[in-house]
Amino acid sequence: MLFGEYQLTIYTIIALFVLLTVLSYILRKTTILTRDKMIKQIILSVATLLGIVLILLTLPITDNSKQTLLSFLGILLGATIALSSTTFVANGMSGMMLNLIRPFKTGDYIRIGDEFGKVSNISMLHTQIQSIDRDLINIPNLKLVSNPLVTISTSGTIISATVSLGYDTPWKHIEKDLIRAAERTELESPFVHVTELNDHAVTYKVGGLLRDISGLITKRSDLKKAVIDALHEDDIEIVSPTFMNQRVYDKNAVFIPSCPACDTKENVPAPSDEYVPKMSTEDIIFDKAIGAELIKKIDMTMESLDNKIAEFRSLFSTTPNADIFTSEQEEIGSIENQKAELGNSFKTMKETFEKEDDKTPDAIKLKTLQYVDSRLEEMDNGMEKLLEKLKENID
Repeated sequence: MLFGEYQLTIYTIIALFVLLTVLSYILRKTTILTRDKMIKQIILSVATLLGIVLILLTLPITDNSKQTLLSFLGILLGATIALSSTTFVANGMSGMMLNLIRPFKTGDYIRIGDEFGKVSNISMLHTQIQSIDRDLINIPNLKLVSNPLVTISTSGTIISATVSLGYDTPWKHIEKDLIRAAERTELESPFVHVTELNDHAVTYKVGGLLRDISGLITKRSDLKKAVIDALHEDDIEIVSPTFMNQRVYDKNAVFIPSCPACDTKENVPAPSDEYVPKMSTEDIIFDKAIGAELIKKIDMTMESLDNKIAEFRSLFSTTPNADIFTSEQEEIGSIENQKAELGNSFKTMKETFEKEDDKTPDAIKLKTLQYVDSRLEEMDNGMEKLLEKLKENID
């Protein structure tokens, strides 16, 4: 008798168990969802929830009891979602805000708190940057909108270096050398500020405007090297009056590193340049971010090129003097063939960037993308000129 009352409920539980087992097997074998575990979990959770509702509906109890149980289930589910999704929703709303105000884009340098790097990916819930140690850092979008965010402008930024020197050297003398160091680093509008007057030394800050921020990390290092060279060339030692050493020196002794290449007394070879990497420091550190930036730029250029070709052909079909544009038609055909070849190279290199285990050297990846980008930009500019020429003829 008891089994008869709960027979439908028992069958429903068995059916739910079989359904979840089969569904789990299908999702596990589906190649489309092999990497996206979140979608699998959502599908299984929804199926389980629907199964629980069906079980409650088949229980041999009164309608009022069923309604009470369903209401309780709804309240429990709502409270669970509300408590667990607070951060999820906040990050999603923050992602929408970032997409609206666009404080940065892929490829920009940003600083948030102690984290600094180049943006490699922007999603709805988090933003990924690549640090100067080449590590990938995922920052929740909520943190980006609720904390001061520094974005380095693509139009240029100020780079600077500080050095502490003794009071025994006139500041005008030091300023001249520091300005020379900034000019050697190819900085615009170089400046020198005295930032601190300490009891043991004066702190100078030298800087200038760097237009091309693609070499930001390298230029910061170059500026510091140039400061050392400029001061040592002028016989200014970079030690404070509190400099101490256990060995006894003459009062006129200075502490400037000797130059082996300039020292005729010692037959020491100059340092070799073989250690200089074939790729720039930025290409090595920010390979993913630079690659993502180039991929986005190439996609936009290809779309622009397609639109211009389509517009040319549309206008060409209506022009009464089509015969005089024979050479232009041949040139467009050549552009389309080149675009197809570059598109194949771009597709292949784009796939290698998406594969974490790809063994293609970073230098080859970036050089290929840079070549495709430059060629497509040339073709886009050429197409622009052909389009203008056709419009002038029609007018």
